[in-house]
Amino acid sequence: MPTKDCANARRDQALDWLLRVQQAPLDADLRAQLTHWCAADEANAKAYRKAERVWQLTGQLAPTTAAPPTTLATPPARPAARPRRVRRWAAAAIAACLVVALAPGLLLRWQADYRTGVGETRDITLSDSSVVQLDSGSAIAVDIAANHRDVRLLAGQAFFKVMPDKRKPFHVWTQTLRVTVTGTAFNVDATQDDPSVAVQEGSVNVAERKANRLLASLVPGQRLQVHAGRTELTTFAPSQTAAWRQGQLIADDLPISEVLSQVRRYAPGLIVLRDQQLGAQRVTGVYDLRKPQAALQAVLQPYGAKVTAYSPWLLVLSR
Repeated sequence: MPTKDCANARRDQALDWLLRVQQAPLDADLRAQLTHWCAADEANAKAYRKAERVWQLTGQLAPTTAAPPTTLATPPARPAARPRRVRRWAAAAIAACLVVALAPGLLLRWQADYRTGVGETRDITLSDSSVVQLDSGSAIAVDIAANHRDVRLLAGQAFFKVMPDKRKPFHVWTQTLRVTVTGTAFNVDATQDDPSVAVQEGSVNVAERKANRLLASLVPGQRLQVHAGRTELTTFAPSQTAAWRQGQLIADDLPISEVLSQVRRYAPGLIVLRDQQLGAQRVTGVYDLRKPQAALQAVLQPYGAKVTAYSPWLLVLSR
């Protein structure tokens, strides 16, 4: 199964192809190259078809201009008057996009006790007086009873300020990790491919959920990140734990691609990186998450790159 990083890279490549075709619609050689790229892997063709549907939703692509990936080299002529068929085709494409876009949100609504939308944060006081602060696009399910305290972090990230109770350890569960504490303050990021735990006060035990294997015991100023089965332990100033609570993203020699993944939580639409080499460049700085487009422009400026807004729902990063 492809990783989330691979899927994002393929999606960005598909949108890049689409942008290039839109900029040079009569370039037969470019269309031939696109046909070859789509034919090389069915996943490429699916990504391109999805890119066309998403592009339609931004209002940038008329249904009559898009030829199927399998016939891009010689796009068929279309009769001028097919309004009913075009409307049906467009309605079907929009419906498919809405299903893809809304299905995860509907599932979260059903599973979650508390959740936040894009750009929204929220403070929640639990029945044991512990406090949870939810970041943008995050969700939790809470189960606190006489003999246990369990919180499932279903999406996004959250900062926990746990009331001490040695009789009932407090557990935070992600898809891959279990965090155990009795009383402390810490941040958990549930990103599926790169989950992380960072401690501000007290200590926590982080275990692999399926194997029930202890990965690390963390103290203030330590962060554990898991990527592709490998664990990385880093240190930081405890005061910088969950800087998102102050609307900040603190980057300390981070790849632009990683900064981008964090900013995406605060942008209402798609953010596409057209240059993977640009994504590998590293930046250091403090960026304002409350202004995603301005933050991205500040990130790209040292490398002579820019952010182009094709609509409120599509930002493209390129040199």
